[in-house]
Amino acid sequence: MLIYYFLEKSCTFKLMFTLNSEKGIFEFQEKKSILKHNHQLNPKMYIHQTALQFIKEIMLEKNLSIKEVLEKVNLKFDLKVSYSTVKNVYYSVKSKLFGKANEDANNMSFLLHKLQEKDFLKYDCLRSEEKNLRALIFVTKGMVSLYQNYKDMIIIDTTFGLNRFNMPLLTISGVKNDGSNAVLGFAFLENEAYEIKKWVFTSFLKFVGEPPMACITDACPALMKATKETFLGTKFFLCGWHVQLNLKKHLSGFKKQLKKQSKSI
Repeated sequence: MLIYYFLEKSCTFKLMFTLNSEKGIFEFQEKKSILKHNHQLNPKMYIHQTALQFIKEIMLEKNLSIKEVLEKVNLKFDLKVSYSTVKNVYYSVKSKLFGKANEDANNMSFLLHKLQEKDFLKYDCLRSEEKNLRALIFVTKGMVSLYQNYKDMIIIDTTFGLNRFNMPLLTISGVKNDGSNAVLGFAFLENEAYEIKKWVFTSFLKFVGEPPMACITDACPALMKATKETFLGTKFFLCGWHVQLNLKKHLSGFKKQLKKQSKSI
């Protein structure tokens, strides 16, 4: 099987690869490739070392999309790099920075296991029959200590789009006396199904010892059911921000009518 890559139709430049079926990889055929161009290259269409280092730095800071990286690198260095070029660099950098995607779950479990052996934290993970990671939760000793002081009211919420697998990050937090947040636990979820959340809260309760006095969540049915079945004796409240958001969403059609009736209301 032969694979050819051309830069331009009028350009003689050509890369040739053959598939090694035994190894399951493509091998570069240098002798059958043409590595010279028949035209002058535009330096603005290529990523130089400084731009490459910039891409590494911004990808370490935040989980950016390919499009976001493309916009940032072109704007900063006045380049005209194509999407496909940045895409190749993006996945190459991501692999070097964070390792292969299929190793992430095992690497994280190994690290947390070592930290648990040193009595730094407590963790547990839920795997499928195929040994794939479905959920993972951990709390440090500091988080357990904070929970004992601020378990009168905890807040549970999930955040999306922060990792390469799009696994929701579930955060359990509390509020200190000065109004600042106290992080009490983290969990990664395969999805937001009830049984996974029930497993997470059961594990969390095992780590901290007793349920909170009160709990604030959004109106996710699976989340509400899982917390109520796990945190027995806890009082539950809906997040005010989510309530306001839903009011705006569902009552937007009544805006003009409400304006007319504002005096009577």
